[in-house]
Amino acid sequence: MNTQFESFVLLLRRYPYSAGCAIAAILFGLSAWFLSGQNEELAVAQADRAKEGEAMLSLLVGGSTQRQELAATHEIARRIEENLVVEENLAENLWYFYKLEEQTKARLPELHQLSSPPTDTSPMFKRVPYTLRATGSYEQVAAFLLALETGPRLVNITSFNFARTGANGAGLALDLSIELLGKK
Repeated sequence: MNTQFESFVLLLRRYPYSAGCAIAAILFGLSAWFLSGQNEELAVAQADRAKEGEAMLSLLVGGSTQRQELAATHEIARRIEENLVVEENLAENLWYFYKLEEQTKARLPELHQLSSPPTDTSPMFKRVPYTLRATGSYEQVAAFLLALETGPRLVNITSFNFARTGANGAGLALDLSIELLGKK
């Protein structure tokens, strides 16, 4: 065995360039085999990341819609907060009803703000009750009721009563008990 090894060493010394190329080819072959194994693992990892990226892209596309919806929700919450009544601000609260009276041409001979119920347990809002009487023609009273229901203030009608008024019965009187949503 010793003689074969010696002849191999003599061959390497005689042809050093060929021996270097052979050793380099063997090393390159081993590194190519090693890298091909890692390449398969990296391809699997890249496919997983591509799936995550596509899922993230679909979320980002929907993200602008979600941001718009969030902005709209904040705007609506701000508008609701601005339109809550303050129970102590009697003049502004009554002015709201007189503004509706002016718009609809119905008359408000009676308008009273009542005390809030002490049993109101809502942590954020309070109910501010009112009683009122709206009189006028059917169109005027109906317009007043529509303006009250669709106005910026949040109104809950707790009771109502219609009655004809006037000598010929052409007028209409609407008695309402309502609650406006107010700030605590």
